[in-house]
Amino acid sequence: MTDPQIPNPAGATPATPIEPVWTAVGNASEWPANGGRLARVGARRIGVYHHADAWYALKDVCPHAGVSLVQGPVHDGQVMCIGHGWTFSLTSGEVVRGPQGVKVGTYPVRVREGVVEVAV
Repeated sequence: MTDPQIPNPAGATPATPIEPVWTAVGNASEWPANGGRLARVGARRIGVYHHADAWYALKDVCPHAGVSLVQGPVHDGQVMCIGHGWTFSLTSGEVVRGPQGVKVGTYPVRVREGVVEVAV
C-alpha cells in the first residue's frame, strides 16, 4: 500500500545505503603503541592512532593553523597539536583543550587480519 501523502514517481526505488570504501593503510604490527601515523587516502590526510588497545582516525589538519596533528603526543584518549597545544578527542574529534565548538573530522577504522583499514 502506498501512502497518498508521499509522492512515489513511477519506477522509483528506495535509496540503498552507500557502503563505505575501506582502504588498507598499513600493518597493525608496525603502528607505534599509543601513537599515530599519517595515512593518505586519495587527497585526504588522515591521522590513524593506536591508543589503549583501540583504533581511531582523524582528519590530520588542525583547524587553527593547519599543523599535522599526527606529530603530536597522545595521552588519555586525546592528541595534542604541537602548534599551539590544543587537544582533540580521538573518539569524537572535538576540541578538549582550546576554544569550544572546534572539531576535526573522524573516520571509521578497523583492523582485519592484521591490516589497518580506514573507511572514507
